[in-house]
Amino acid sequence: MAQRMVRRRVPGAAQALAAVTLAAVLSACGGGTHVDSGGQTESVRAEATTGGAVSTDAAAGSAVADGAGAVPAGIDGSGLADCEDVSKITARRQGPLRTTQNYPSGFAAAVVDYGVQFDTYGGYWLDRDRGGTMIVGFTDDVEAHAAALAALPPSTEYGDVDDLRPLGQRDDLVLEVVQVRYSERELMAAEEQISAATWDQDLGIYGYGIGVKRNRVIVWVENPPPGGLTEIAAAVPSPPGLDAVCIDLTITAPSPDGALMVLPDLSDPDPVVECWGAPPMPYSELIDWQPVDEVDHPAVDAFLEELEARQTDPSPRPLPLGDWAVVHIGGDLAWFVLDAGEWEELAAVERRGDRWLWAGESSGPRCQPAVVLPKGLGWVDVHLDPDNLPSPEADEITLLVTEQGCANGREMGDALRGPQVVETDDAVVVAFAVVPLTGGANCPDNPPTSVTISLSEPLGDRAIQDGLYFPPKILTAESP
Repeated sequence: MAQRMVRRRVPGAAQALAAVTLAAVLSACGGGTHVDSGGQTESVRAEATTGGAVSTDAAAGSAVADGAGAVPAGIDGSGLADCEDVSKITARRQGPLRTTQNYPSGFAAAVVDYGVQFDTYGGYWLDRDRGGTMIVGFTDDVEAHAAALAALPPSTEYGDVDDLRPLGQRDDLVLEVVQVRYSERELMAAEEQISAATWDQDLGIYGYGIGVKRNRVIVWVENPPPGGLTEIAAAVPSPPGLDAVCIDLTITAPSPDGALMVLPDLSDPDPVVECWGAPPMPYSELIDWQPVDEVDHPAVDAFLEELEARQTDPSPRPLPLGDWAVVHIGGDLAWFVLDAGEWEELAAVERRGDRWLWAGESSGPRCQPAVVLPKGLGWVDVHLDPDNLPSPEADEITLLVTEQGCANGREMGDALRGPQVVETDDAVVVAFAVVPLTGGANCPDNPPTSVTISLSEPLGDRAIQDGLYFPPKILTAESP
């Protein structure tokens, strides 16, 4: 594994949501003294901003991962720093990996087997922004640990390394050792104490973890009550103290008041919609894809480089060749799509500093452009009730509405918004939304809610449509 993390479930926390959140959170980290695998020591300091550039600082001496001083009073005066304000530990040297590649497991196993022998071990991780350079943290003599690691052969436990040259003599691995303030064991003990004291309190917490890149305990909090962060701070043991903890804080927008009003003007042929993760834009722009070979942009170059590399090294999964097109190129993200009819491939690259790097890919059913919901509202699936299908003479219709997001399998009740209904000569257009749960939630199947809508006149041959999609989607009795 590329980074060490501990996570504790809390009541109502969704593993799927937490996994995504943790992966995103652990992309930031702290700063320290680096020693490369050749034994040369150089004191470096990360700028006290997320993503800050690493700079040489001879006066730093044995500087350790810190960053907490960026916000002396902490969030809301709690003394706890926002994780985004904790500086990074970044590699000095460029590694040999593409963003999507990993080293053989034997490399990491050798590092971990060595590190866990010491109470001072701070974990290891890969700096994806620097070609996957492997960074290993210790709280004590980094020069001695760097020399010892450089002399180690890869582990043969996983059978994926034939070349047993020592780690410090390889051209397929770049390894750096850094000094950190807290060991992994210290952080794990602190995380256990914090979670034991707070997991059953109504503080907005939905996850705990160890972020080795930040060299911090991370507490994920959403919409904490007044004084909630101060209560979390009171649960932090000393040592290691508040500097060993940071908060990943989310404040969600309140749901809009009043009746649901989200349907666009049905006479507008070009409403603002969103799809594929691209920002909202007029429908005509969203579907106006450009073939990648007709676009001159560094984001396209990065995409094509990865696409070509996947043909000979498919890790982490193959990407098919074909008529890939540019969906949208923004300031920091670019989206690409391979249209295969009802199925499509989607890929993205993101800008980090002055470089464009692979951000991920997915595949699935073709995305249907959708109206942008107001903040504070979530999506639902809508279909006809198969046990109560309307006839042309019907003056009411019965729909089944199901919350899309993770919601602990709850009944929506008052959280359901709508329906908004617009009747025309050709269609009955409906819209629903839901006020989503805050914090984490489990993800069992959510139960449908039956909603009956009275019509102004018999249905006749009019279609029943979900107006939150464009073009509006005809509803059927088949559950989405």
